[in-house]
Amino acid sequence: MSIEECKQIILDNFRSIKLEKDYAQLQLSLFQVEELISHYEKLIDLQEEIQSKHYQAIKHMEDIDLIEDYDYVKWHQKRESEALSWKHELEILSEYKRQINKILQDIEDGTAAKTLKEDEKEFN
Repeated sequence: MSIEECKQIILDNFRSIKLEKDYAQLQLSLFQVEELISHYEKLIDLQEEIQSKHYQAIKHMEDIDLIEDYDYVKWHQKRESEALSWKHELEILSEYKRQINKILQDIEDGTAAKTLKEDEKEFN
């Protein structure tokens, strides 16, 4: 076996190890992002439920003259701001998930290995 063949085998092995490591790290990242997405979805649902119950409780207390002049506009603006913030974070996480899935797919279908090989040729 020639030195060039040995060199190629070593490079192939290093590339394979790197891709396996990257794949495992990406799978962990995907799990973490999916878990966060699930929590944000639950948080948004819970906020909607709380908002409805809060409104009903305030309305009832107004009806029986326990409170008056409740600032519904201010309350609604705060809740809307929270919801928009959470939805924005959910969109960002969803984009991360798409990007991670794309990279995982590239590793699975061999595209990443080809790209690494091409990059290695540029350095030689």
